[in-house]
Amino acid sequence: MIENLIVAFSGLMGFLTIFIILVRYQTNRITNIYLVIIYSIVSTRMLLIGAFNLENNDFITSLLDKYNNLLIVVIPCSYLYFLNLVKDRKMMDLDNVKHFIIPLLFNGIDFVLDKKYIDIMRSDFYYYTFFTLYTITYLALNFNLLNKNIWNRKGDIGIVVKQNQLIKKWSIFLFSMFVINAIRIIIVLYWEINNDNYSFGASFLWISGLFWLVLYFKIIISPEILYGFTYLNTAISEKKKGDKTTISFWNTNSNIVIANIQDKQLKAKIKDSISNYMELVDQFSFHNNFYRSMGFSITDLSNKLNIPKSHLHYIFKYHSKISFSEYKKIVRIHDSLALISEGYLATNTFDSLAKEVGFKSYNTFFVSFKDFTGVTPHEYLINLLKNKGAN
Repeated sequence: MIENLIVAFSGLMGFLTIFIILVRYQTNRITNIYLVIIYSIVSTRMLLIGAFNLENNDFITSLLDKYNNLLIVVIPCSYLYFLNLVKDRKMMDLDNVKHFIIPLLFNGIDFVLDKKYIDIMRSDFYYYTFFTLYTITYLALNFNLLNKNIWNRKGDIGIVVKQNQLIKKWSIFLFSMFVINAIRIIIVLYWEINNDNYSFGASFLWISGLFWLVLYFKIIISPEILYGFTYLNTAISEKKKGDKTTISFWNTNSNIVIANIQDKQLKAKIKDSISNYMELVDQFSFHNNFYRSMGFSITDLSNKLNIPKSHLHYIFKYHSKISFSEYKKIVRIHDSLALISEGYLATNTFDSLAKEVGFKSYNTFFVSFKDFTGVTPHEYLINLLKNKGAN
């Protein structure tokens, strides 16, 4: 009774999580669509098994007999979720379709066997062997992809490093959930087949239900994990358009502890102007091209905004999540993204682009660009051209 309630409840929570993903967090929607597919298949299965088993209804047995093998679609979807998290594609890539060929063939063969068109001795053994090898193969692909592109990603822009760490922890957590559930179903299927008690891997399903509940609550409690690597870039674009509700580099907390006597005196003097200073700095930085000058400094910013240099030093020291040096890099990389979108690279080189936006060398531009976007300048351009071509 309790086990079935856990299974049914995990199904309900799965649909709630799907609703949250679809309605509220669309910044990274192409990537998240694979999560939606996974949760839809798993949650439907959980809800049906849990609800019908509460009444000992035999209907669920016949239903699982027909549709249980759809569960195999979850395996390539897990890989495609991580792949799109890394690539950040804005459009569905038709090349991804190849990952569904084997699940389609698997279900086709099962249909033929179910209709008795052909007969294969010990088909359950072949099913199990294939499913196990197929699952392990994709788990290995997932591990290699994550280890190479996310878990060892480095950077030197503070706020980007924090974002990378957030996604690293999320991907480790999600991958661990996939591994645990894969191990459970492989063990359970082996147990069912060898005990002549085959029930489509539904034995001890409450264990899997508990793990899925943990995953759903993780998303509900920490929804920012759904945004992906380019959330920062997207948020800056929105900020440039004048949306004040987006991500900010600033800390507006007025209760910051200050030990330095001069800074304490300065705080008392400018406390009512701090929020205005933050807005002025952002408006100037993302609506002008002055940062294209390689030597642009906080002194230049002070002169342009007619704000005392000491005041700017204060807000970057106590009210900014990043240093002025990091702030400059972000502004310049965002400027480069705008130039790329406008076709700058159609007649210019990447080295020229780096110098155009204010970097002294292509190497420093390359590192900051990949830190900010998650891909190299060349990869970004290729993805941009693909997305434009798809439109």
